[in-house]
Amino acid sequence: MPETPIDPAASPAARQDRPSRLAKVVKSAKWVVLLAWVALAVVATVFASRLGDVQRNDSAAYLPDGFDSSQVARLAEPDPGRPASQDALVVYHRADGAPLTSADRTAIDQGHRAAGALNMPGAQVPGEVRLSRDKAAALFTVRIQPSHADDDTVATVIDRLRGEDAISQPSPAGLQVDVTGEAALDADNDGGDVDGPLLLTSMVIVAVLLLLTYRSPVLWLVPLLAAGLAVMVARGAAYGLARAGLAVTDLSSAILIVLVFGAATDYALLLLNRYREELSHHADRHEALARALRRTAPAIVASAATVTAAMLCLLVADLAGLRGLGPVAATGIVIALAAMLTLLPALLACAGRWLLWPRIPTPDDSRGATDHRLWGAVADRVTRRPRLAASIVTGVLAVAALGLTALHTSADPLDKVPPQSDSVNGRHVLAQHFPEGLSAPLTVVLPAGSDAATVTAVQAAASATPDVAQAEPGRPLGDRPTLTVDLAVPPYGQAAAGAIDDLRDRFDAVRPGVLVGGAPAVQLDYREAALDDTKRIVPLVLLAVTLILCLLLRSIAAPLMLLATVVLSFAASLGVSALVFTHLLGFGGVAADLFIYIFVFLVALGVDYNIFLMERVREERRHVPNSMAVHRGLTATGGVITAAGLVLAGTFAALAQIPDVTVAQVGIAVGVGVLIDTLLVRALQVPALAILLGDRTWWPARPPRVPVRRSGAGLAGTARVGGPHDPDDVRA
Repeated sequence: MPETPIDPAASPAARQDRPSRLAKVVKSAKWVVLLAWVALAVVATVFASRLGDVQRNDSAAYLPDGFDSSQVARLAEPDPGRPASQDALVVYHRADGAPLTSADRTAIDQGHRAAGALNMPGAQVPGEVRLSRDKAAALFTVRIQPSHADDDTVATVIDRLRGEDAISQPSPAGLQVDVTGEAALDADNDGGDVDGPLLLTSMVIVAVLLLLTYRSPVLWLVPLLAAGLAVMVARGAAYGLARAGLAVTDLSSAILIVLVFGAATDYALLLLNRYREELSHHADRHEALARALRRTAPAIVASAATVTAAMLCLLVADLAGLRGLGPVAATGIVIALAAMLTLLPALLACAGRWLLWPRIPTPDDSRGATDHRLWGAVADRVTRRPRLAASIVTGVLAVAALGLTALHTSADPLDKVPPQSDSVNGRHVLAQHFPEGLSAPLTVVLPAGSDAATVTAVQAAASATPDVAQAEPGRPLGDRPTLTVDLAVPPYGQAAAGAIDDLRDRFDAVRPGVLVGGAPAVQLDYREAALDDTKRIVPLVLLAVTLILCLLLRSIAAPLMLLATVVLSFAASLGVSALVFTHLLGFGGVAADLFIYIFVFLVALGVDYNIFLMERVREERRHVPNSMAVHRGLTATGGVITAAGLVLAGTFAALAQIPDVTVAQVGIAVGVGVLIDTLLVRALQVPALAILLGDRTWWPARPPRVPVRRSGAGLAGTARVGGPHDPDDVRA
């Protein structure tokens, strides 16, 4: 007798389908897939442990090509493995600002001699003690030459200077010492090898959130293990990209960890949520996994494709570090996708249902796999009052975006260092008692073979330039003479930018080919390149994300609506973050390239949650009218998307532990943005707008023909449901 087809509306216990082809593949290949991933992770770990050896943190890894400052940096660093020397400035002053006494000067001379006698590898103390014009401060220079790009010579020397009693604790009461300068700023901005602590912090955050989400003593280990293996494989791949010549920086390495860990866990949560649902319909866990994969794979693949496409848009950047981040992050996302669609199902299939204890879904459990009461209540309110929900959220986001008025860009490296650092205090002392530009002089490089008359003419042109304190001959770079120019204005402000442009114009008139470099020129050129990169990357990211959304949702209107909400969310997130940076954390201005990082991550990752929601709505819309489909989609995905948003926000917030203020700002801003996207945009604004637009949300697709149940008459046929909002649609 032929098998009777199973009615989809029947009780879960009645749904005993024969194993599908995908279920058979899952069952037969699970151990092979698991062992293959373990072997791959073991090999990748060997290479990942050597990632620090190939990271590029020299100037060439960050500077754009084609600028004067880039050429000067490359002349000063002919060997990328041996970076240019850096200067530390040991500054003495009295706490009350009074002139230095004779006892103070004696102590300062002793400190100078003690620094020269420390016998620190890679460090020397050239010159004598320099007294300020007001005789209220004095300093001497310690020049530090690292042996290679990744050694810790600079940090070691700075620690020795600060720890030597004869230098840092002079005997006269009231005499204070600060170690500042470029080398000290770099040391205070460098937390050492942060990848290990960052990975551990991310794992702890994810573990806690998974425990709270599933309330299971063992289930949380599975996605955590899969995400951890994905991170190790991604870091091994980053090592390969670096060996191939790509600029992989400390920033790229840190972002790779939190991005892969967060994205992989998000994909795992989506698959696990659907797996639990399918377990309440199927006795065979392999069949349940196969059904869950079929249902979630399109949204997960689209999500990964969105982030990957956004990351690859960074390839058009002029900034080498930003350009290098694109392939590194894109590769990490592809690996996270592969792990969650192969490794995670293999782990679940090998383990069995007991992983979900004590809430194990079974086909005879009428309660189903999950409890949607909270998000069912949210969906009820949104569908009843969509205009109110959309208006409130849009208004809140618009007000939050006003915080952007508190945000300003800064080229000063001082703003990348924690405000309480010793080097920051020292810079303030320098600004009070010495020429403004002393802490960051310009380096002027003349063409090869320039004679003494040319050098004199260029020096005279520099000295005659407004806002220049002095210009003196410097150390030659090979056969190219140089000048050291101190500015009389803050070296990273607008006045300094004008002075640098003026110097370049004057030098072109005296001797074409003269290059102006040094830290202030680097920051000025970096800002210009970052602004140019922003103009190119932002439209590309928006275009790429729109195309992927159109392909996934088979609509034009829905992607445009989603992008509008994400852009507003980005503005609100940056506005809130600006207030946090300024008023809570005491940070100064933000780096010019911060906007690119935050925009790319927030747009790509923010669209993810809308993809998860709208793909489920589109699936439900095949069977019920639009408003009911939105209600069901929000109810079914509310819990898992909220959990995924908390996980991703937590992993990015882990970046705040890094001393580099810019990296911490990226982590905080992305974390804030993900929470706004998860809790406001996806939960309230997008569902409300989808209901208000009705079937126009899916234009140009035509409304599907859905069954219409008439009171007392059963199913009377099918009808198209149109209009922007049909309140009765929400009642099944």
